[in-house]
Amino acid sequence: MRIILVTALAAQLIAPAPKPGHATILASPALVSGAAGAKLALFVDVAPKPGIHVYAPGSNDYIPITVKLTPQAEVKFGKVAYPKSEMMTFADEKVPVFQKPFRLTQDIALDKSAKAGSTVTVAGTVNYQACDDRVCYPPESAPVSWTVVVK
Repeated sequence: MRIILVTALAAQLIAPAPKPGHATILASPALVSGAAGAKLALFVDVAPKPGIHVYAPGSNDYIPITVKLTPQAEVKFGKVAYPKSEMMTFADEKVPVFQKPFRLTQDIALDKSAKAGSTVTVAGTVNYQACDDRVCYPPESAPVSWTVVVK
């Protein structure tokens, strides 16, 4: 009995605390298909929680939302396309932010050598800084992944 309790306590001390998650991050569609050499679009749907905003590219003093994918031979990554952001004013500073749900588009191209019938997992991380009207929270990250079936 004591060994089980000690083990459970040790597991709680070793396990990292869960992050608060100030936005819901979802990779979509989870399953994509295309022929070798095809260009495909992967999406990241982001929904800041009520009263929260995340920073858009172009903000100088804050961390904007980014998508960083793990490089691999079968896939070439294009640039991330961002929707139009809103301008928010803090004191004398105007900053681009996203306050409502939005979608990021990540273009990819399957390598011409990709074999038909194979699958490729595209994985990465979405990094962002979330704030409310009083405080900015520590930077957060969320994993994203897609399964690409080569036709």
